[in-house]
Amino acid sequence: MVRRRELLGMVGASVGAGVLAMGTAEAAPQDGRNHRRPSHRTLKVMQFNIWLGGSRVPGGRAGIADTIAAVKPDVVMLSESNPERVAHLLADLAERGLTYFDNENPVDPAVISRYPIIEHASFPYWSKAVVSVDGTEVAAYSGHLEYRYYVNYLPRGYGGGTPSPWETSEYGWNEIPTGPITDAGLITRLNAASGRTKVTRTVLADAAKERAKGRLTLLAGDFNEPSHRDWNHRTRNLFDHNGTVVKWSTTQAIEDAGFRDSYRVIHPDPVRRPGFTWPSDNPGADVGQLTWAPKADERDRIDFVFYHPDRRIRLLDSVIVGPSSTIVRNKRVKETGRDRFWEPTWTWPTDHKAVLSTFRVTTR
Repeated sequence: MVRRRELLGMVGASVGAGVLAMGTAEAAPQDGRNHRRPSHRTLKVMQFNIWLGGSRVPGGRAGIADTIAAVKPDVVMLSESNPERVAHLLADLAERGLTYFDNENPVDPAVISRYPIIEHASFPYWSKAVVSVDGTEVAAYSGHLEYRYYVNYLPRGYGGGTPSPWETSEYGWNEIPTGPITDAGLITRLNAASGRTKVTRTVLADAAKERAKGRLTLLAGDFNEPSHRDWNHRTRNLFDHNGTVVKWSTTQAIEDAGFRDSYRVIHPDPVRRPGFTWPSDNPGADVGQLTWAPKADERDRIDFVFYHPDRRIRLLDSVIVGPSSTIVRNKRVKETGRDRFWEPTWTWPTDHKAVLSTFRVTTR
């Protein structure tokens, strides 16, 4: 969200060094006819909401650069950025000896890449950068969707910021005096009114054109909307869903277009590995800055990295980057699921956790 949404040691099971290391070309063996076989690159993609450019936490701007310097992602999808903040970030990275390209995007969201950006474009709530990974072109879409109509709060007893004249607008972001609203039909209708799915369909149509050109396609962002895979019959009585099952339409539309949710491909169980990305604990911020529903368990996975299957790209892993603690009912608590965290050892700059997905890309 714009207001609230206005490293590193691995916790849990370890990830192989080949995944976490910087993507270098593998040896390309030659066959007997001296024909070059395909070579490969490890491509690390991170979705990173930087909370108003790191401005909400002391040392937050440096924390953004420190995180990128430690994780060494190849492509970073930034939410809550702007040209000035991206320029500062690129300068901070340069001081650390890291060179990233940016897509000259005039507004949030943004894309930065260790590989050359050869084309870029903007859409409502979305940006696109076409990255050349040693000749294999990848269209990377970065999104930061409407923060109002946050109706996953309704079953938790909070208004979710639905504007007038829509139902529930009288509650604003406040607690609902009569308690949780669990009408899935109403929730679905108000969620559609946000326009999140509509603007995403525009990007999905563009991505289909990019694939027709022979390009790979990735899509990541802060959706301000959960996944339909996380609000199912198995979780209906968990995380203050209060019996509600919702087919959240934006992730459903993305999957219907053939994309795969990288985190859920690696970690399919939303009970044991919920993968929550908001709210994140942050020791540099007061708890009151990190919650908008202080009497509820408001945890959700709203930051995603999607990829479209292709013989030239293979998903290797997906992990959460950020603190392994969160906020539940206005208190800092440790997550109890089996998610793996790559946890910061310096200033964490944001109220979100980041998602890091690692792929192997054929570059011939």
